[in-house]
Amino acid sequence: MNHLLKVQQLLIPDLIEKMYRRYLILDTIHLHQPIGRRALSDILLITERVLRSEIDLLKAQGLVNISSKGMTITDEGIDLLSELQSLMEGYAALESLSQQIKLHYGLNEVIVVNGNVDTDDIVKNRLGEAASNVLQRIVQDGDIVSVTGGSTMLSVANQLKPLNKRITFTPARGGLGEDLSFQANAVVQQMAEHGKSQFEVLYVPDQVSEEAYKTLVNEPSVKRVLDHIKHANILIHGVGDAMKMAKRRHSSNDDFKMLDEQQAVAEAFGYYFNAAGEVVHKVRTIGIQLDDLNESMKIIAVAGGSTKQHAIEAYLKVAPKHTILIIDSTVAHWLTQQIKQQAMPVL
Repeated sequence: MNHLLKVQQLLIPDLIEKMYRRYLILDTIHLHQPIGRRALSDILLITERVLRSEIDLLKAQGLVNISSKGMTITDEGIDLLSELQSLMEGYAALESLSQQIKLHYGLNEVIVVNGNVDTDDIVKNRLGEAASNVLQRIVQDGDIVSVTGGSTMLSVANQLKPLNKRITFTPARGGLGEDLSFQANAVVQQMAEHGKSQFEVLYVPDQVSEEAYKTLVNEPSVKRVLDHIKHANILIHGVGDAMKMAKRRHSSNDDFKMLDEQQAVAEAFGYYFNAAGEVVHKVRTIGIQLDDLNESMKIIAVAGGSTKQHAIEAYLKVAPKHTILIIDSTVAHWLTQQIKQQAMPVL
């Protein structure tokens, strides 16, 4: 059944959410029957208008009876609850994690997929699927979607489905001298192919000298793409481990020493952060900057794996509040543990 559900969710992205809502309605009726619509609405915090349509559907399926005394669940409804219980409890557990993280960091939305990226390659595909579903939901005709590089972003590209809209994908930064398939230019090309959209490229290094920076940003072709990046409607990005990102940038020994002394744990957009979320170093990059993340830009941050949990926690302390965060359950469990520990009184 789990395999079938996974296939169905690819076709209907909000399938599980709808199933879980209807499961909760059935379960609450079962616990409180007979119950009226208004009382059920108050318990579930669902408007009576939405609840009415859901009840009509459940009644038509023979799962609920309605009488003058209120609503009751049928034998078929009880059997369905029993079959769905383990699946829905697993979903509820992930929902609980996402809500705790969302409330603590004040984020727009948090989506948790099951697993650990570091031990199971399939989990990276799940992150990609989740990001693809979010993009399908929020993208508008004519949008510019800016994307950083990296293996996680490549997974997002590979899981993307046709968007059926006029979209332009643009790289959020220059090249990092890494595997060409992970470069932002390559990722946006893959996204455009899978999304049946157009793309543009930024053929410049990510990190340059001050003199080279002044020259490159005034090149007409570079200037045009940079303008699109800074005015993008949607940004999709990852969160990097500080030392790994420094290595990908071929940073000097002095930079490595400085990052170690400053206890840098995370990197995003050329900024290095310590565990408190404080900027401890900034490299001159060609591409999107932290200051460019304005409230009009829809932001999707995608990251996972136990090796990145400290980096993700540090970045979340400075992440824009309108961010949609997509993480795996290993990171989610760890983050909620940190939240609980911070909430414990000091004896």
